[in-house]
Amino acid sequence: MAATGVVGLLASEEDAEVVVVPGASSSTPSRHPYVAVFDPLDGSSNVAACIPTGTIWGLHQGTATPPSLADALAPASSLVASGYALYSSSTLLVLSTGGDRGTHGFTLDPATGAWLLSHPAIRAPRRGQIYSLNDARYADWPPPLRAYIDAVRSGRGQSGKQYAARYVCSLVADLHRTLLYGGWAGNPRPHLRRVYECGPLAHLTVAAGGAATDGVGEVVAATPASLHERAPFFAGSADDVAELLTYGDVRQGAKKYDV
Repeated sequence: MAATGVVGLLASEEDAEVVVVPGASSSTPSRHPYVAVFDPLDGSSNVAACIPTGTIWGLHQGTATPPSLADALAPASSLVASGYALYSSSTLLVLSTGGDRGTHGFTLDPATGAWLLSHPAIRAPRRGQIYSLNDARYADWPPPLRAYIDAVRSGRGQSGKQYAARYVCSLVADLHRTLLYGGWAGNPRPHLRRVYECGPLAHLTVAAGGAATDGVGEVVAATPASLHERAPFFAGSADDVAELLTYGDVRQGAKKYDV
């Protein structure tokens, strides 16, 4: 990214502070160098087990040359682009430039090195039949979240269908499946980082016709308070996310699980 000359600031989940890129150009159509925020390897604990992993990224417009930390802390609604890569049985690149421009998926052709438009104009179904979170934490969930899960498991939710649980424990993989088949994926406790994970994934989910909430409001509207701020995250089919919120406060309190 530094070699492009148009990225002036890097913010990574793996770095405590932002990195200013020397020599970034401001002579671009956008006036100032871009700010790239990213999680370089989502699901890294799964690598040894050959479970899908990914990369999550977002691109903000800098407001000055060089850009500053404040540009990286802009709400996700101001992202000019967002995306993820999914490394699995094939390598996918899913990206969006927001608004009515949609969300599109490209598959890497290893024979030629070309990215082929394999998933044009991805649209998250209005409703699915899958929820994706760690069911082993059921006892720690707030009563509204337990009530929702009990209802949709037994077919007592708004759709009348019995939902299935699908949980990879790799956010990119869980959300990608959700965008294709519907339902929702996420984490009820404040575990995922707003800047690197919640914001970019919410941005492209909304562009695909879905919804993303932190349990209180829309993720894309929230301004991160700090570079590594964490939040709950629920994203996927608009009707499923809306139904979830009708049960009340579905956010779990902060808790660390030792492994």
